[in-house]
Amino acid sequence: MSWRSLDDMKHITQGVDVVNPEYKHPQLVIVNDAFVLPNTLATQFTSLFMKGKLFSGKDPTQLRPSDEDEQALFCRPYREWAPAPYNNPRIRVDNALSRTISIIGGMGDLLSIVMTTSTECDRDLHHMKTRLLHGLPPMSLARWRQKGLHELANFERACEHLSQVVDAFEYINLPQTQDRMRKAANGVWDTCSDFERALNAYRAERGRTSISVTAMWEEFLVDYLTTVAERAHAWTLARLDELREVQWARLQGTVSMPIQTLMPTQLEILDKVHDLTELTNKVDTRIMLPLPGFRLQTLTAAIPRIRDNWNGYQGGTPMTAFPYNMRFRSKVYALRCKWLTNQAMVLYTMRQGADVRQRGDPVRSEETSRLQAHAYVTARRELRGPSQAISGDEPWICEVKNMMNLGNRSLRTWGFVGYRICYEHSDEEWKAFLEKFKSDVTAWGDGVRGAGDVKPLCKVRWLDGREHGIPEGDVEAAKRHYQEYSKSPAMAMFLPTGPDSVFLAADKASIESYLHPIQDNAGPVIPVGDLGSFIVAVGSADSERRRRGSGREEGEEVAEETDGFNGILRVLGTVLFDDLWASLFRHAFRLSDLARLALNRLHLACPLFTMATTLTGRCVCAQLQYSAKLASTDDARTSLCHCSSCKRAFGTNYGLTTKVPLEGFSYTRGQPKKFKQDNGVIREFCDTCGAFVCEYGEAAADKFRYVMWGTFDEPDKVPPKGEFFCAQREAWMPEIDGVFHKQEIKQ
Repeated sequence: MSWRSLDDMKHITQGVDVVNPEYKHPQLVIVNDAFVLPNTLATQFTSLFMKGKLFSGKDPTQLRPSDEDEQALFCRPYREWAPAPYNNPRIRVDNALSRTISIIGGMGDLLSIVMTTSTECDRDLHHMKTRLLHGLPPMSLARWRQKGLHELANFERACEHLSQVVDAFEYINLPQTQDRMRKAANGVWDTCSDFERALNAYRAERGRTSISVTAMWEEFLVDYLTTVAERAHAWTLARLDELREVQWARLQGTVSMPIQTLMPTQLEILDKVHDLTELTNKVDTRIMLPLPGFRLQTLTAAIPRIRDNWNGYQGGTPMTAFPYNMRFRSKVYALRCKWLTNQAMVLYTMRQGADVRQRGDPVRSEETSRLQAHAYVTARRELRGPSQAISGDEPWICEVKNMMNLGNRSLRTWGFVGYRICYEHSDEEWKAFLEKFKSDVTAWGDGVRGAGDVKPLCKVRWLDGREHGIPEGDVEAAKRHYQEYSKSPAMAMFLPTGPDSVFLAADKASIESYLHPIQDNAGPVIPVGDLGSFIVAVGSADSERRRRGSGREEGEEVAEETDGFNGILRVLGTVLFDDLWASLFRHAFRLSDLARLALNRLHLACPLFTMATTLTGRCVCAQLQYSAKLASTDDARTSLCHCSSCKRAFGTNYGLTTKVPLEGFSYTRGQPKKFKQDNGVIREFCDTCGAFVCEYGEAAADKFRYVMWGTFDEPDKVPPKGEFFCAQREAWMPEIDGVFHKQEIKQ
């Protein structure tokens, strides 16, 4: 246990049911979590009957149908092929695949749906859980580096990201979540058992031996859960080891003191090492998906070794079994690691003899810390089994390879179709944009297993909107063109993201973001790595119709899903392929899911997605109304100003305005009266009620408007980002936390 309080360790997870009392941000959003297994598992399992591979990309070991006439039977209605009495189901079109989809989708037990309260969780937690269960890493290694999470200055943020992975697995392992997962998995097992009887009767008529379809499902399920857990565990553990090495390197640079005490710097380093040890315990004991209660009759070796009676255990014997309860498992594991560490320390002291270094020696502190880390390696091997290097491609890479080889189309390319919809740039500028864009979006693959095999075929196919009659900046026209183009022969050899296909659009803002990139130095308001050159991702017209015409796969209402989403997102180019494309291709998310995250900007592992939005506002009497169209809320900057001019204009101790681009600002009702102050500032107000609406200086008159924050209909969408003229702040007014502070306007 730590010698520090929980307040000092807020960056370390305390569990999904332990709420941080300081986390009172209004953008905390709770969402419905109807299903615990991805619907795509049904089709992935079905592919085993058609010479497909397991979720991990490995070949299955269980016997499966090899005759061509049997490979599609799992998808066909029983009445078309099954011998009596299996050819007379209650539902005429009943088949094993539709049953499997229904069960995994949560419709297999309607009584439970009616009687059971649905599970809800935080949207960020839901996002991470969904990534992990679809076989995606918590974050690409390139993204981790881009956000600077491997650097010393961002230690706490790195721990927060890793804690979110732990929280996602703890949520998956909660009793109510596990119960729903068991029901789904066992329901599919029953479906496979029914299909197995019909299939073997069919095979018997043709003189073929029996096949165990339930064993096929067991192997697929065990492989799926093992792959998800072990890949997430290996990824998280690797990040912890990197962070620990940084602290050990710092420790080596400290000075040994003659007295047997630790320097403040050494204590601070060891506190961080302790934080990493706490996280390691949780990573080892929570990032796992044991299978108690899951129906396993063939793969019995996968049944976990559960032991609930640990009375008197002090850690002296190997932990070859474990408690099912996660919290208790963590405590028992800590006892074992402590015992192994103490044993190693005794042996170390005996070997060193009189050469044992003093307590304040950094070498001794590092050696002790390394002994503890090695103890965790030993205990981990006991708890989780022998450590095996993660082999094989990432699951999404495996799927890309499988799709690329369908029909022997080995020359197919994969990626996005992109439209140029801004034509004011010269040919030289467009060429420069393409070069910078290509350099940005192709800098992926580090840490992505199998990327080298598919990256050469990864493309963005650009179309010039002028050649297809698309007006300047008309995204809707691009949608209409893509709807037809995506079905044309030109796409026959091209692999897009899937049925809910997404294309790219290069508008003026995105082209400018590459030609004139901004510096990524807006922290802490915008975290490092969340600013950069971007491109517009657009949901196709077909995907929009499907989204509006049906409920969400994850059980959320359509009304909740839209949240004003217009099918357009700005996406960092650095995450285009191994994050956005992979997520869409794996059906982990739709563009609208990412749009909901873009509204909060609180998600920890999701890259920067920003959504176009329109802010509206009015004066007191509503005779003067306006709208401000923004490519994203990032284009608005709300700030406090403590200058004497603002104090007099607002009649308060500071002014509060939101800076928005003029090109998106317009009055929708009435026209303002204007007043020009002697310092050149122009203020616009309502001629009826006198309410002050916006202001601007002469130099910014053709570029920006500074809107009075309180006149917005939804001011919370643009919270403050900074304070100006802080030198003139009233002494009794506190400084605003979490925003930039400038003593003067151009500090």
